[in-house]
Amino acid sequence: MNREKRLTKREQKALKGPRPGATTHQHAEHIHCVACGRHLDPAEFDAPAPTAKMLRCQHGTQFASCDGCVDRSRVLLATHDRTNQPVAQASAWH
Repeated sequence: MNREKRLTKREQKALKGPRPGATTHQHAEHIHCVACGRHLDPAEFDAPAPTAKMLRCQHGTQFASCDGCVDRSRVLLATHDRTNQPVAQASAWH
């Protein structure tokens, strides 16, 4: 006698949807410098004299960097591209 097929945990979660009160991380509104971890506002990228830049790795992923950390950020991205490991990002702070 065979058992009934059961849904996997992933399938059950997909059917139930998110838990009530669960929050999702909004990447577009919450940006940090990859090298120093400083919080960057979206306005810093579009200002007449921008104080932050978006850098792109060879894989095409974009990373934010403040002006003072561009050189250090490029070194981190070069290491990421060379070793194919995740970027060694600094801890976020506000």
